Amino acid sequence: MRKELILPAVAAAGGAAGFALRRWGLTAGFEADTGLPVLGSPSTMALIAFSVVMAAVLLLLVQQKPHALAEGVPAFASKGNTLYAVVTVLAAFLMLASAVMNVWLFFTREITALTRLVLAALCVAAFACILITAQRNLRGEALVKYSLPQLMPAYACCMWLVTAYQARAADPVILDYVYELFAVVAVLLALYFTAGFSFERPKVRRASFFSLLGVYFSIVTLADAHDLPTLLLYAFAILYLLANTAVLLANVRRRPPVPRSGPEPEPTETESEVLPDEP
Repeated sequence: MRKELILPAVAAAGGAAGFALRRWGLTAGFEADTGLPVLGSPSTMALIAFSVVMAAVLLLLVQQKPHALAEGVPAFASKGNTLYAVVTVLAAFLMLASAVMNVWLFFTREITALTRLVLAALCVAAFACILITAQRNLRGEALVKYSLPQLMPAYACCMWLVTAYQARAADPVILDYVYELFAVVAVLLALYFTAGFSFERPKVRRASFFSLLGVYFSIVTLADAHDLPTLLLYAFAILYLLANTAVLLANVRRRPPVPRSGPEPEPTETESEVLPDEP
């Protein structure tokens, strides 16, 4: 089973189904006049149940062996992988575009939170760091220990979580934004465990699980109302986590050759050492 293809496909397909359920819930799961959730709405319950099932399925899939990198195999090395390069660079530019839009909307007074400017600055730094990391991965190089470029996307995601909660804190209806928070938290944990490979804390299963969960919830919450900078960040998260997970799972499968068991063949006459006769 080619995990590096099947698991990202399961997460993306599950996200598409969750997106459809969320759209159904937004139209049928809330009262039209008050905006309050309808108690026991089938659409709401269906998405909750489906999300629990998806999390369980992804957790079960990443538990399957092999789950450890072979010695000498870099975690995210993707030498000659053009698709990885294209997807990762595209994801980086989506993050950069989000930063530009945040600055633009702030100075046009469409958004007023100063935290958006901090987020924009961190996204610009993360954009540069992602390109640096992608270049090293394309060369097949091992991760640099205690690498700042590995941490910067996680730092940017921390501020993303702050701005997401800040924008929704006054909303008393948790169902309005709970899937958005699930998505950002899952993406943050995925980036945290991804950075862990550079800090001598390789956790293949945790990095894979939260990356796939981040992809799932990011696609689900696309059904909600978001401004353009936030939509660009979700697009970044989906592409970046899919690319990283596929490469990581592919490298997990690259096991060293197993030596053949059984007695060694006897050397031929030309291969045996000829000893001089004893006096």
